[in-house]
Amino acid sequence: MPLRGGLEWLRARDPGLRAVRRSARVTLVACTGFYVARYGLGNHVAAIYALFGAIASGGMSFVPGTPRERARTLLAVLPAAAALVTLGTVLGVHSWTAALGMLGVGFLVSFAGVGAPRLGGLAGGLQALYILACFPPYAPATLGARLAGLATGMVLMAAAEMWLVPAPPPGRYADRLARAAAVASRTLRALAAESRSPPFDSRERLITASQELRMSRVPDDERPTSASARHRALCQGATYMRHLLAQTWQLAQEARDTPGTRDPAAARLLQASATACHGVALGLSGRGPAPSDAPYTAGAADFEAHRIRLPIWRANSAAVVRGGAIALDIAHTGTFLVTAVRIALGAPVPADTTPPAERPGPFWYAGRPTLSLYARRLQTHLTPRSVYFQNAVRIALALSAARLIVGALDLGHGLWALLATITVMGTSATGTRTALWPAFGGTLAGAAVVAVMLYFVADHVAVYAVVLPPLYLLAFSAGPVLGMGWNQAFSTIAAAAAFAQLGPAQPGLAAVRFTDVVIGGVTGALVGLLAWPQGGTGELRRACSRLLDQSTRSVTEIIDTIAGDGTAGDAPARARLAQLIAEASYAQYATERGDPDPAHPADKDWMAILLAGNRVITMGQNLLDHCPPGVLAAWPLSAAHLRDAAHRLRLTALPLMYDLRSRKPCRAPVEPPAPDVPTEHAVIADVCAASDGRAPDPMSYYAVDAAIWLASLQRLVTAISPSTEGRTAAQG
Repeated sequence: MPLRGGLEWLRARDPGLRAVRRSARVTLVACTGFYVARYGLGNHVAAIYALFGAIASGGMSFVPGTPRERARTLLAVLPAAAALVTLGTVLGVHSWTAALGMLGVGFLVSFAGVGAPRLGGLAGGLQALYILACFPPYAPATLGARLAGLATGMVLMAAAEMWLVPAPPPGRYADRLARAAAVASRTLRALAAESRSPPFDSRERLITASQELRMSRVPDDERPTSASARHRALCQGATYMRHLLAQTWQLAQEARDTPGTRDPAAARLLQASATACHGVALGLSGRGPAPSDAPYTAGAADFEAHRIRLPIWRANSAAVVRGGAIALDIAHTGTFLVTAVRIALGAPVPADTTPPAERPGPFWYAGRPTLSLYARRLQTHLTPRSVYFQNAVRIALALSAARLIVGALDLGHGLWALLATITVMGTSATGTRTALWPAFGGTLAGAAVVAVMLYFVADHVAVYAVVLPPLYLLAFSAGPVLGMGWNQAFSTIAAAAAFAQLGPAQPGLAAVRFTDVVIGGVTGALVGLLAWPQGGTGELRRACSRLLDQSTRSVTEIIDTIAGDGTAGDAPARARLAQLIAEASYAQYATERGDPDPAHPADKDWMAILLAGNRVITMGQNLLDHCPPGVLAAWPLSAAHLRDAAHRLRLTALPLMYDLRSRKPCRAPVEPPAPDVPTEHAVIADVCAASDGRAPDPMSYYAVDAAIWLASLQRLVTAISPSTEGRTAAQG
């Protein structure tokens, strides 16, 4: 029974035993290569590089993907690893040349992961290989043995990823999107049945499906964060899906409150939307072909032609008009969703018809090769405003400074100083402080054990050989299960046991190791605290604040344009630029491992902010394309309601923008006046009254569409405002 309880405890801390499996693979490969080279071939150099080759590519790296994909990645990066070992061997002749090389390697290896999560996950391991090679002894004649040991460790590690207790393949973000599409399809199909309301739990399922698409709810190895068109399309498709779910939630709420008010044409449109969502679910799950937007486009055209001919005279006409407008919004959103899903599945999509003045279009990346998109992301982040750039510079400066200090002090085991620097470097000051004290405490505890071990075991090599595998097994699994301090303690003991088999064990090794870690840790901490301590969240906050600012300004100017009081000017263009910057910031934020959102529910729903910006751009441009300037002046009451709603949206966003910039809620937030009647209801009532029992002017329906648009934006921004921090409204 104690054994069962221990397994349950371990599974609770390590779901699927992923860390234990990974630890077993790395330990077996590292020790096998080390023992074969050390005792079978008698080559100490090859032994240490076989050991570090496995540790760098398995223990110090995080490569997302399936076992086969991880194996391919390790084999593909082997030439780069060999180049780094060669460079470190050559530049190790002097401390200053090794430090200059460390500066370049530290930056390039870190920055290269900007659009490739697998390469970014290998950054620490690749840097460790250069670090190992650039330390004394300076022995270029041993380069062949170094490369042979490295190749042995990495090739065995690649084979182990596939065949040795392989980890279960990670979940797919596409499956989350498919499940959300299936939920939307079922609910829309129920809503299309005029005689009954959707199932009782439909609204709860819609909320759950929307929340599961948030990146903060997605495991690290499942997030679509690369620069490829597929990953971009999945992220964009999730944004459209969340809006589709939110509007479906609105219809489900209305069906509960006012059943039996569905227009037959709107019901047919909802049925077409349900069919298209079902196709999305089948395509993403691999059970069907790529979806088609034909149901959406045909249903939307039929509905628009129908609603402008429909006389308005019944008592429930307002509910019919509102439900139809929301159904049309769902269909338009679904068209964008299908295009994104087709890109993700590699299916052809129509050519971009976005006018040059309105580019880049929403799917500018479609059809572009991955290498081109990766180069574009590299270019985009080659700026001090990019956290990728900031972090690469910080790591390069810290490692280079640590290498100079180690050389100046002539530390015999200075390798551990630079490894400690890598350990404590985070993307923010908080991350650095969090890593620093466990690193020191764990190393101190491990050093104490090493001192005792070296005193009692002395030069009995067989004892070190026996304890090495269990020590590394504990070292690689202790971090995820128990914390960094335990990882540092067991790593310190394991490293001492490994090096004790290559030469005489010195009694003072424990103190030397602790001194090295203190030097490396302090150097990394100082550089980490002084250089750009905000991390990915800080840049994302600024970008999202800018997006909300430009988007709400654009909404106001668009409404003024169609209401006859102004002109949009370059407002949509500014909003599009802010959207691109925010999307790039969100992509880099999503690559940071261990997002705190589940444990800290007060963190913002970043995807909802991107959704708001996306809705401003797509729907706002649609209104400008179809509504001549001043067209709504013929309905002054509706125009006034729309202007008030746009102003209220701006006021709602102001405290959120302040909160994002300052990291603290606004002390005196602007409270926008709540309308006596919701905007969409007031505008619809005006349209119904103006029709006087006749079919209304077709242009008046654009006032209805604009009201539905503003209402959805108001709900979305209200859900993530400081006053509601810590929750996301059901419809958002």
